[in-house]
Amino acid sequence: MLKYALLALLAEEPRHGYDLKQAFESMLGHTWSVNIGQVYSTLARLERDGLVACAEVPQERLPNRKVCHLTEQGREALAAWLTEPATPSARLRVDFYLKLLMARRSGVIDLRTLIDRQRQALLQSLAELTPLLTDPDEERRLLAEGLQLHLEADLRWLERCEEVWESHGDNG
Repeated sequence: MLKYALLALLAEEPRHGYDLKQAFESMLGHTWSVNIGQVYSTLARLERDGLVACAEVPQERLPNRKVCHLTEQGREALAAWLTEPATPSARLRVDFYLKLLMARRSGVIDLRTLIDRQRQALLQSLAELTPLLTDPDEERRLLAEGLQLHLEADLRWLERCEEVWESHGDNG
């Protein structure tokens, strides 16, 4: 997905690697950080595949900067990707779900404790999201609202787990 995000950012204007990193993170309201090494290695692959073209730009008192721009082939690849429907994410958070199942089966930790800790983590994530919900940038606000809905759904699912297992007398 980073590949296409970089192509989209380059469709706006030519950019260098660090600028792409900053634009990507800013676009997502700093909810997704990307390693600068990932950006440069992705750019190298995009250039190798003819989707971007890069040129050295001299700078005063600094090393030359490699600035990239989108090629026509890159624009076509981006358009093709954008027209494909996104794969629906109907998977549970595998790590927590596995912990829940293993805790229930092993009896090593109380289920209520596990669920309460997960609930606290979700509530903390919701609290950290609050500033983005009033961001003047509409795109970041929409992203925050989507994240909020996912977190709220996870909280409701935790409640459902508690209900089911408590009704069976199984609370750890």
